[in-house]
Amino acid sequence: MSETVFGIDFGTTNSLAAVSVGGRALALVDQVTRRPHPSVIWYRGSDIVVGREARENMDITESGAPPGFVRSPKMSLRRDGPIFVDGRPVEPTDAVAEVLRHLKADASVARGGAPAHDLARAVFTIPVDFGGPERRALREAARKAGIGVVQFVHEPVAALYAHLRSQPDLGRELARLEGRSILVFDWGGGTLDLTLCRIIGGAIMQVRNLGDNEVGGDKFDERLRNHLREKHTSAHGLEDITALEQPGMAAKLLHQCEILKIHLSDPKVDTEDVIVRNYLKVDGPGKNLLASVDRAELEDLSSGIVARGLARIDEILDQAQLTYQDIELCLATGGMVNMPAIRDGLTERFVGRVPRLTNGDRIIAEGAAWIANDGLRLTLSKPIEILVADTSGRGTYQSLVDAGWTLPIENETQNVANTRLFCVDPREGFAVVEVAKPVKLGKTSPNDPRRSLSVVKVEVDPKAQPLLERIECNLQIDHDYVARVTLKSTGRGAESSEEFHDLEFGLSLAEVTSPDKQGDSLGSGGKSGPVGQIKASTRSSLYQRTNVASFDEQTQGHGDLWKFVPGDLIEQWRPSYFDTRSNSATSRQLDERNFYVPCSRCKRRISQIKAEGPIKGCKGSCFPESVRRNPSLLKAALKDLEARRS
Repeated sequence: MSETVFGIDFGTTNSLAAVSVGGRALALVDQVTRRPHPSVIWYRGSDIVVGREARENMDITESGAPPGFVRSPKMSLRRDGPIFVDGRPVEPTDAVAEVLRHLKADASVARGGAPAHDLARAVFTIPVDFGGPERRALREAARKAGIGVVQFVHEPVAALYAHLRSQPDLGRELARLEGRSILVFDWGGGTLDLTLCRIIGGAIMQVRNLGDNEVGGDKFDERLRNHLREKHTSAHGLEDITALEQPGMAAKLLHQCEILKIHLSDPKVDTEDVIVRNYLKVDGPGKNLLASVDRAELEDLSSGIVARGLARIDEILDQAQLTYQDIELCLATGGMVNMPAIRDGLTERFVGRVPRLTNGDRIIAEGAAWIANDGLRLTLSKPIEILVADTSGRGTYQSLVDAGWTLPIENETQNVANTRLFCVDPREGFAVVEVAKPVKLGKTSPNDPRRSLSVVKVEVDPKAQPLLERIECNLQIDHDYVARVTLKSTGRGAESSEEFHDLEFGLSLAEVTSPDKQGDSLGSGGKSGPVGQIKASTRSSLYQRTNVASFDEQTQGHGDLWKFVPGDLIEQWRPSYFDTRSNSATSRQLDERNFYVPCSRCKRRISQIKAEGPIKGCKGSCFPESVRRNPSLLKAALKDLEARRS
């Protein structure tokens, strides 16, 4: 029997594992609350408590979690160094591993008629802005928990695939959405994330992303708690209510507020009671907190947060130059989208295009489980390019690996490209290679803007003849989607390498044949297609002139490649290149020769001669030979000198 691969949504506030069983995705929620497991750790002496029990005992203060508790260990993966628990340093990967062990132990419990499973391998979902270092750290944490990471998938992509997979006719739905814009609106307990996607050529592609970590569901809970404190203070004539709270009661009240928010999000519930016994260290009626909150109060308290979150929609659409009418589907996920005010705001903007999900807080984990079950693979959504020399002097971009390349899975490192380059200008002692990607998705032209990924330099012989030093350029990508480009100079024998991880990828749907497909391994994906335009960023008016050229099989690395060598350097190595009977030199090389090669008599360059004039009695003999022998150039130069004198 094949090993079962799970899906894991390791979240900032909550985490959840899911598995495909019998043609359906089973989310392994907490057995008491029937909700995802809180991503909270309680270091209680020698014991470590994770999940619901830890969350119920945590008193969240303005400065975060109190001593002994770690709230949102996922965020610690974004920083260097340990986190401190009661003064004791804890490695972030160790803290994350505790949450993952909790999910692994929970998966071993049989439920819903499905057998228990060993959660040994999983497809992990990650935020869109989780870079290479964070991916590596999460993989290490999973390893410590005894879980292998098969591959990483962005959270909005997993959610969208889960929705597509739930449709009665997957093929028809893919055809309907082909080339159309989709907004994944994920409002969870910690953050709000918006992602614009398109399905093009059999792949889910991400077009643009926007996040806000100041409007998460926790902010709603805190406002509700403060509101209930104010009501209790007013009812019983108290002053400093927080000073009178029993130990642990602030956490208990906050937990009650989370439940209250969930209940009032149900259209059938208008009012909800809150009871916290032994709330205060006083005698009499004020000892217990008894209050009622209706939906109108909740909406009034949260109106500012809701307005800010919904305004993010306008922001991302404006960035992508889209309107509400351009969005074919708004997929609203996360626990917060059940709030009537939020759902109403989405419905007003995207009438008839906001499906009501019953699994909004589980859909990301379920999507990861379906991706594992169906054997889907990630592919590059943009090519990786290098800047090579051209006759313009500014360089042109040549693809090292094309869009659609299938990315590696667990324990794989792919040799993606091995290219030979030649140094056209070795004078600085380095060959410089810039690695870049297009700003926009889809087909690009040479003049479209690029975003630099890495700049790598390798030593070369500065006195070598142009085009003599060969550079071997190798590109590798590992299972954390971290790329390494390595340069080797064959003459000097030097080697240099750099890593970069700002890659963009999509989910290939090539392996999906029907909603009834059952799989047990990850297969290869297909090519992805172009995805529209993104507003281009402005480009600098300064350009770095690349000093490498790509190998040309027809010229064996020489011949025509001399047209990429600066004119002043050719003058040094091949003066006959500028013979008036030859048309080998390009106009730019002629300009460079005239501009940089000094006069053989006074040793001044043409710019200096134009500024200072020729030496006395020179009559233009100070100009380079190529100017003196060209009547029109000489006439123009002398006319310019005459104008400067007057």
